[in-house]
Amino acid sequence: MLEWLEFSDIIGILIVVYVCVLTLNNSYLRKDIRVGIICTGIALAILYILDMAWYACIYFLPKSSNTDFILNVITCIVYLMIPVALSSFFIVYTLRKRTFRNNLALVFIFALIIADIVNIFYPVFFYHKDSYMYYVPLGLVMHAICYAAFVILLWDMIRSRFFDYEDLFLATFVALTMLIGFFASWINYDLKTLWVSLGISYLLMYLTLSALFNKVDVITELPNRNAYEKTLSRIKDNYRSIVLIDLNDLKKFNDTMGHKVGDQYIYATARTLYDAFKGMGMLYRIGGDEFVLISKCSKPVLKGTVESVLHKGKCDEKYGDFKIDFAYGIAERLAGDKVGDVIGKADKLMYENKKILKQGTPAS
Repeated sequence: MLEWLEFSDIIGILIVVYVCVLTLNNSYLRKDIRVGIICTGIALAILYILDMAWYACIYFLPKSSNTDFILNVITCIVYLMIPVALSSFFIVYTLRKRTFRNNLALVFIFALIIADIVNIFYPVFFYHKDSYMYYVPLGLVMHAICYAAFVILLWDMIRSRFFDYEDLFLATFVALTMLIGFFASWINYDLKTLWVSLGISYLLMYLTLSALFNKVDVITELPNRNAYEKTLSRIKDNYRSIVLIDLNDLKKFNDTMGHKVGDQYIYATARTLYDAFKGMGMLYRIGGDEFVLISKCSKPVLKGTVESVLHKGKCDEKYGDFKIDFAYGIAERLAGDKVGDVIGKADKLMYENKKILKQGTPAS
């Protein structure tokens, strides 16, 4: 009686509902990211519903040219949902920072959308005959272009933010799951595996982003204390120096101008420091006005960079009109030092520097 019902599609819909509910209640994710995830979920839900409709047509409609046309229209819309799902999420995610690769992937996606629409009337990628689907040679091109766009956008997402080994591991599984789905679709006409792989990839993408934003500071967009603690747990001797930075006068900003201005001051300083230290290590915000740089550079090199930032006296103007004022301590790892020892030395030097600054004596 229910032979036409595709339970794999129902599982896909349940995955979409699960991810969307989690997304709506995840305060770590930015609003635009939540919108992108939900829009992708809607596109996938439409895909699963139409796939069930396709099987219902196979089961209930007689074999005829009209049935083949109906099946072809449904399949075109189903395949259309794949680039729509990709563009819905990734366009939103990379909106703040477009790259050539990103734009190229979007060109691929929109080309697929147009080709899917044309396929309703002319077999660009596939056609139906006697209620059975057949790929034409360009069908492989469709799969390749769609996967290429996915990988490009996934790579851009990874490069746009701080990703540690856990995030990269999850992102790799996303790419592999999608690849298996596309292979199954093209080689074995196994569309069930492709649709399930889309649902699993969607879930893995959410888990990747959830883990990522749980380790990103919401004000500065730098790695936060969670990311810092994870780094310390596995860093071993894979660094040379540690810089501790503590902002001056944050309390005064908060008390006299409000916490909103205080947050702007933190952001401006953090981004100015991030730009100055680019390529020298990873900068973390570990507290209200505290930052840590873990670097492979020597103490003299880092000291020169820090002093050049302080010498400017102001944050980079593109981040806001704020003075730049902080105390710092730089400690270099010596033979036998544990990471806690180096942090302790940097912390001691930072407080000595802060004490000197309060006394009005130039730092040595």
